[in-house]
Amino acid sequence: MEASSNYTVIYFNNDTKLVSSRTLKEYEELLPEEIFFRCHHSHLINLKFIKKYIKGEGGFVDLGHGQMVEVSRRKKLEFLELLKG
Repeated sequence: MEASSNYTVIYFNNDTKLVSSRTLKEYEELLPEEIFFRCHHSHLINLKFIKKYIKGEGGFVDLGHGQMVEVSRRKKLEFLELLKG
């Protein structure tokens, strides 16, 4: 999911997307935190769809289908701890 002003763009694994009038913060509060992670101010990801993590200052997550999502520096340690499981 990606924030877009006061809307959220939801990307599906079949290359379709939906624009919702709810904010990303609303989805973050609504969805289970053991499955969804706010890796960046603009992105909430489904942890089950991570293909790989690419190291960097914050790094990037490859979600497949050509979707690369940035991990903020502030969230990097928390994210890496989640990956350890």
